[in-house]
Amino acid sequence: MERLPNSSGCFVCGTREENPQGLAVSIFWDEEARQTVIPIEASSGWCGYHGVIHGGIQVALADDAMAWAIRRGEGIWSVTAHMEATYRRPVKIDSPCRVLGRVVCRRGRKITTEAEIVDDEGEILAQFKALFVQMDEESLRS
Repeated sequence: MERLPNSSGCFVCGTREENPQGLAVSIFWDEEARQTVIPIEASSGWCGYHGVIHGGIQVALADDAMAWAIRRGEGIWSVTAHMEATYRRPVKIDSPCRVLGRVVCRRGRKITTEAEIVDDEGEILAQFKALFVQMDEESLRS
């Protein structure tokens, strides 16, 4: 798998030096599966309820997984327009799991994506669907 670059200062994938409060996760690209993979090594600071990763942190991880799937798979930058989350089971901080993100389809500037958090046995703990919109080149220069 290919390790993707960090985004400077990003809450999810920025380095601890750039954003000490951030999650500082590593994001990988699985070319064969055409999806991003984020191994989760959670700390107790990620908790909502005792021992369980906060739902907002789960959304942030899924958002980056899907955004990077677009960046790596489609070669464009995009922003989240809409996202849905379905929480199936608790995502515990002491249980190894990963976030998987992929592009479902692209229609012009609109990109539909999906992600899930899965445990080591492949059980889906949470699912996400999102609509992203391609950023125009002018907004990237501002």
